[in-house]
Amino acid sequence: MKKAIAVLCFALLGAGASAPAPAGTLYTNGPSNYQTAAYPINFGNEISDSFTIAANSTATSATFAVWVFSGDTVSSVDWSIGSSAFGGTVTTATTAGTLIGSNGDACASQDETCDVYTETISLGSLDLAAGAYWFTLQNAVAPDPADPAFSDPVFWDQSNGPSTAFENGTVNLNGADGPGTNSETFSIDGTSVVPEPSSLLLMTSGLLSFAGMMRRKPKA
Repeated sequence: MKKAIAVLCFALLGAGASAPAPAGTLYTNGPSNYQTAAYPINFGNEISDSFTIAANSTATSATFAVWVFSGDTVSSVDWSIGSSAFGGTVTTATTAGTLIGSNGDACASQDETCDVYTETISLGSLDLAAGAYWFTLQNAVAPDPADPAFSDPVFWDQSNGPSTAFENGTVNLNGADGPGTNSETFSIDGTSVVPEPSSLLLMTSGLLSFAGMMRRKPKA
């Protein structure tokens, strides 16, 4: 009996081992054609968009699409991730942008030609249990080339992805149409923690051995 219990404990201990999966996308909201619309995320405007994590994970970066006046580039943005809209610790991050196109003269009703960038920011190593979260952006900075001390507007691209979005704490951007309308373009990247295949095999073999030992009858 003691041997059987030892086999079981060894199997369960091995099954507790886990390993990070290869780095990849934990969640994505999009894609975008960067023509539909965009919402401001500076000058006092902030937007929080929902997302879900399927398994315990470590988030390392976020990528989102923005509209800026032609010739502008985003230098920094404040972000947070929390379990409720606009929740979490607000952190300033520098951005790394890639120009993906232009949407002509319809730059968020500003009568300006807008360039569209994907921006990537580091989240450090943010551990997230499986569940629902909110990604918030605000205080984006796009220095005016004519006067770098001032920022031009920055607009978070609308993708109509399967999420819920709020503006400035109270305005539900999805409105009566619900998720899938007026939500923003972004993805959260990192690694998920999954059981190692060898650990699962160890647990299975251990349990089978334990079951066999329990079925054996003592000799008469």
